[in-house]
Amino acid sequence: MELETTRFGTIRIDADDIITFEDGLVGLSQYRRFVLIRHDSEGPFWWLQSADEPSFAMLLIDPWFFCADYEVVLSDADAERLQLREETPKAVLTTVTIPSGNPHAMTANLLAPLVINTESRIGRQVILDDERYHTRHPILQEMWRSMQAVEAAS
Repeated sequence: MELETTRFGTIRIDADDIITFEDGLVGLSQYRRFVLIRHDSEGPFWWLQSADEPSFAMLLIDPWFFCADYEVVLSDADAERLQLREETPKAVLTTVTIPSGNPHAMTANLLAPLVINTESRIGRQVILDDERYHTRHPILQEMWRSMQAVEAAS
């Protein structure tokens, strides 16, 4: 099937590519069906493109790319809603905010990651109960911290 988008033009997707967020996203409950589009083949960035609204796409990042010790502990209720078992394949991505004119100050929302059951194509934005994480976690600063930790351990 073809999906019309503002950012990417017309893209070809399979019906199986659609991920359903039954509750929508925090503050965006009107959007429930999405596809993931890789920003480039090598990098950690993805786009979450609405399958229902051509103009809506969010930038996402693999949080372990810049925060190696990131932990996502799901509540039993979240795991159940996502139909996750220990062996179920899943993806975890976080939203990215890039301040206008200042890409070096980009941040990730580590407090509310998107968790996707890649088998059933069900997604959910979960809110973590972990004071280590913030809604505007500085990506480049965290990468620097991680690199220093690795060097210190060597």
